[in-house]
Amino acid sequence: MSAAQVDPHDKMRARDVNKVARGEQAPRPAHQYGTVSPPPSPHTTDDTKNKIKEEKSGIAENGAESAKSTDYKICFVKYVEYHRCIQQEGEKASECQKLSTYFRSFCPTEWITKWDKEREEGKFPAQI
Repeated sequence: MSAAQVDPHDKMRARDVNKVARGEQAPRPAHQYGTVSPPPSPHTTDDTKNKIKEEKSGIAENGAESAKSTDYKICFVKYVEYHRCIQQEGEKASECQKLSTYFRSFCPTEWITKWDKEREEGKFPAQI
């Protein structure tokens, strides 16, 4: 299309704008209703709602699982760092006390007791 030719849609838009300016026509809405996304049906069944909830909960569960594994890793590392600190600095060192406070407040007691038991039995996987 050359510069001399005018797109017919532009002609129509120009006419519409002129009519609006003169007060002969109301302006168009920003979009045609129903073209962006259809409005929710007032008769949505419980099955549809349940499917949507299941899809969302599946995403949340996967996120929760990865968060748990990340928490476990962080706890494990802080637990090992604490016990290494005790061996190197002694139990009264301020750095060791900070590590102790951190991992005891962050980690579940079940994990800590399990790791303590494994250390006593010599089965703890990390070198301390």
